[in-house]
This record gives sequence, structure tokens and C-alpha cells, in this order.
Amino acid sequence: MQTLNKNIATAEKSPIFTSHKSYKNSLPPIMKKILYILIFLFSIGIFACDCGEPSITEKYIQSDFVANVTILKIYPNQKGKQVYRADIKINELFKGEILKSIYVYGRSDNRIGTSCDIFIPENTTLIAYARKNNDGNFEIGMCSGLLYLNKTNQKRQERELEILKTFKSKNINFTDKISYREKGKLHKNLEQFKGVEINKTYGIYEIVFESDLTIKIVTEISGFGNPTDQKLIEIIEKTEWSSFNNGINDKVPENSKLLIGIYYYPKEKGNPSFLSQYYL
Repeated sequence: MQTLNKNIATAEKSPIFTSHKSYKNSLPPIMKKILYILIFLFSIGIFACDCGEPSITEKYIQSDFVANVTILKIYPNQKGKQVYRADIKINELFKGEILKSIYVYGRSDNRIGTSCDIFIPENTTLIAYARKNNDGNFEIGMCSGLLYLNKTNQKRQERELEILKTFKSKNINFTDKISYREKGKLHKNLEQFKGVEINKTYGIYEIVFESDLTIKIVTEISGFGNPTDQKLIEIIEKTEWSSFNNGINDKVPENSKLLIGIYYYPKEKGNPSFLSQYYL
């Protein structure tokens, strides 16, 4: 309570309130306290971490380590460090080397830090998508696209695990940190599949690029079956892409590869089935 009152006193000095004294004085005491708390929370960046939800193909390609792991033990943050160490048990390795520990961006004491901090308790099981940092350590964080294996959203868990097992069986283990974006025509071209009946929930295709992002070839990795695959390959071959890599736009190494997923969503509540590049 003492800490809260101190934080409220700090919030009361915020420019938002000092510049609107008449408004502040007109509020009931309980409303003042609520607003002070909101300002305090806003000032520490509690509302949102600025990162998009990556697709499974994107986070898999850009990660150096992908595995179904259980957190065995966590250790306190070392002084001045924004990550804490977590010992893990690998239940199934999909990509990378065998590790005994990973590092988590956040605070091990579960206190408020930044809006991007995460706390993963011991005995948590999840799919970890980790990147190797300059120190040689493998890190995960809010923006890694972690998948917690629990009782919520089990359909997505089943699909993601199935896709990861497909990558493993096909020996797909390359890593590419380039960010690719399709220029927006694919979604419209997939509308022709509205109402289609398919027995599989996803198709994965590999694109090989020229250095100027012209598409060389599109290959089916795990498809829906013909004639759907043939139509999809023809559509993907006509897509246009942009890229970003360490300040370099729209230029990539020759024969750079990208995995793209096409996902099937069955009809629901009167809405027809459809195919989409979005991983929902």
C-alpha cells in the first residue's frame, strides 16, 4: 500500500494533471485515484509491447532453436541484465542444437519492468522459438511467438505441433533473419477458394528468390493435394514481395528461401470455408 501511495503521488505530478488542475479538482476522490493509477501504469509502458504476431513459418525460419521444452528452474536476473536464465528439459527438438538453458527477456521475480517483459514459471511447457545473441546465448521474449502448451486454444496447438513435425520430417532447418512482406495481392487471389472443402488444415510452400526478389521457383513442401496445390503454386508464383535486412531494402542474397503457409478455415456460423495466408 505504501508503494502504491508513493506511485500515486508521483502520478499526481504528471503534466497531464498539473496542466488540468480545475478538471482534477472536480473529480471525486475515488476517480482521482483511478486516474492516477492509470497514469502511473502508462508511464511505465504497461499497456502493450510493440510487436506483431509472427506466423509459424516466419518465426521458425528466423529462429536458431525451436523445441518443445519444459522450464525446470529459473535464476534471478544478474545485475543490470534484462534477461534471466532458465534451465530447460527438451521434450522434442525441432531445430538447432541441444541446449540445457535459454534466456528469457523479463524479470525472474515477476515484477513490473517493461511492457515487453515476460515471466515464465517453473514447470511451464511451451514451444520455444529462440534466437542466438551476440554473446552466444539463446533468447526468447514477448515477440518470439511462443506457444504455451496448456488447455487453451488446443486446436491451434495441435496444428502448430503438426506443422513443426512436418518441418522436422522434411529436414527443413535453414535460418534466415530477413523480413519479407507480400505486397497484398495474395489475399484477393485466394478468394476463389471460398467454400472449398479440404481435409487438411494447412499447406506449406517454399519460394526461392533472385537477388531482386523475383521469384525463381515455388515448391510444395506439404500441400493440400492436386488440383488445389497446382492452383496455389500458380498464384504464389505471381506474388510480389518486399524485404528488409539490416537497413537493406528489397535486395537479398541469390537463392534466398522463404516458407509460406496457406491455412484452411472450415465453414462456421453460416460463413463459408476459405483459404488464407494469415495464421489465425
